[in-house]
Amino acid sequence: MMQFKQSPVIFDEDSHSYQLDGKRLLGITGLIHSILGLGVYPDASEHVKDFIIPRAGSRGTAVHHAIQTYDQLGIKQTTQIVHTRYGCRERDNISYVDETWDVSSELEAYIRHLNGFKPLANELTVSDNVRYASQIDNVWQYEKTGGIWLVDTKTNNIKLYPLCGYYNANYFNSGEDALKEYLSWQLSIYAELFEAENPGLKVEGLACNWLKADADAFWVIERKPSELVQELLKTTYFFSDNGPVYFHPDLSMFGIGSTLPAEVKEQTPIVAPDVVDYFTRLLKTYKDAEAKLEEAKTALRAAMTEHKVKSFDFGTFSATIGADSVSTSFDTKTFKKDHPELYKKYASSKAKKGSFTIKLKDND
Repeated sequence: MMQFKQSPVIFDEDSHSYQLDGKRLLGITGLIHSILGLGVYPDASEHVKDFIIPRAGSRGTAVHHAIQTYDQLGIKQTTQIVHTRYGCRERDNISYVDETWDVSSELEAYIRHLNGFKPLANELTVSDNVRYASQIDNVWQYEKTGGIWLVDTKTNNIKLYPLCGYYNANYFNSGEDALKEYLSWQLSIYAELFEAENPGLKVEGLACNWLKADADAFWVIERKPSELVQELLKTTYFFSDNGPVYFHPDLSMFGIGSTLPAEVKEQTPIVAPDVVDYFTRLLKTYKDAEAKLEEAKTALRAAMTEHKVKSFDFGTFSATIGADSVSTSFDTKTFKKDHPELYKKYASSKAKKGSFTIKLKDND
């Protein structure tokens, strides 16, 4: 049996999160959604997000578990119970239900697709050990060539799959085309990480088992150029109150906004909208809070002055009125002009880091 590197990254299935040495790493789903605009359901209602999508995901989990049991034990365990979370923390409506699923049709289709291949691993964790980690559903070996194939299992309803891509609401003509493009990036990332963690092993092919109770397909998926995948994996992120915010300095290298004139692209790098939205919200909040704070400070100072209170401890904060004073300034510019040699004698220079300015435009 071919052996693969066991990643040190720890995967928590309940929270679907990754950790390495106490540091949280992110999966690649959010990366593809945010940076490439693929697979995003922009018009989904709260009910769909909180209940319909989690229920569909629960069945998908059942299919994955049945496949893993079959590959590892040779047992057709077609009834699966999945502990499913519904609701949303922000809306305070989270609940858990043990859903029971019959996935016999999906498992039989998987077994047909497996013909000519040998399963080598299930749910294999791969990572760059810096930012991203993910689990490969299946690692197969093609019996004719001995080559390694990375295979993902999807249970999406392609009739309802979003047609958006690269920040164009109707980029694709069909849900199948949209899902295949998403898979191309997903599996290409897997291949890049797999090969980096297993030097000497090359991925021969990428594929998808699309499995529904009443339909199925086996798709061979095109691999993206390595340099583009590596560039995508350079995307940084930070955590906000609303989840991770991803940042890449210029999305045009992925074909996003490629119709813009060159001079416009040079002046305005194309970044993911969620980055812009996040900073806009922060700046507006800061601007409003700053104005309210100045107004409150003026009123508090007036009240303290009226009652002849110079300093007061409010428990969580303190307020102090400083004594009036006269400041003296030195006109460096005039002195340098009138006494250049003397200025040079006493002046000293030191390196200073350039400033960083972020400003909300007045029309916002």
